[in-house]
Amino acid sequence: MKTILKTTLFASVILLAASCDKQEDKKVVDGYKPIYANATDYTAVTIKTSEPLERPGRIYLYNDYLLVNDQAKGIHIYDNANHSNPQEISFISIPGNLDFSVKDNMLYADNISDMVIVDISNPASPVYKNKITNVFPTQQFPDEFGAFECVNPDLGVVVGWEKTKLTDPKCFK
Repeated sequence: MKTILKTTLFASVILLAASCDKQEDKKVVDGYKPIYANATDYTAVTIKTSEPLERPGRIYLYNDYLLVNDQAKGIHIYDNANHSNPQEISFISIPGNLDFSVKDNMLYADNISDMVIVDISNPASPVYKNKITNVFPTQQFPDEFGAFECVNPDLGVVVGWEKTKLTDPKCFK
């Protein structure tokens, strides 16, 4: 009887010890992961006739034109003469762009840490004019509050943030 009791007690202790995993379950949460680019990717400002609008941001009315930021991608220019049916006439690809302003036919936009200047006197055919480097600090966290994947500078420059599921994130804002 003592042998059975000892064997049962020993087996119970082993099973209890095995079930007590010292590692916590990894927590999965909604958060943001950085979108990286290398230096040549994010410095290239190009003009296109059209591009699908994916993540609309800031909207700006200028004369008969509607300018819409596509977060971290660039700026769409629409002919807004017919307010009920704006027509896209050009897209200025500016990697990492989140904000812009217009004065006297010149568009000023952020390009990660740089400021680009584009002449939009002919909105159907914008002309890149200049870039002023290191005007803005490089953003190391998303605009939104919450969990995010920590930035790894070895992977490149952060040009934007993508909402996703994160497993056991270490960075929070």
